[in-house]
Amino acid sequence: MEDDWITVIPGPGEVAEVARALLALAASPAHVRTDGNGSEFRIPPYLADLYSPAPAPRKRPAKKKEGDE
Repeated sequence: MEDDWITVIPGPGEVAEVARALLALAASPAHVRTDGNGSEFRIPPYLADLYSPAPAPRKRPAKKKEGDE
């Protein structure tokens, strides 16, 4: 049932990288479908659970020197 499939929208310049990652995780290449003129992917729920792009690193605030406010 494709009604519960999830849409993955890669960031700019990441389409090929995301496609490779999804295809590597998929049980079948047929489980990775393109949408949005080839810039989005439709994937089944099991694949969405397996695919989780690394979160962007969090920036830490600069340490304040003693006496700085």
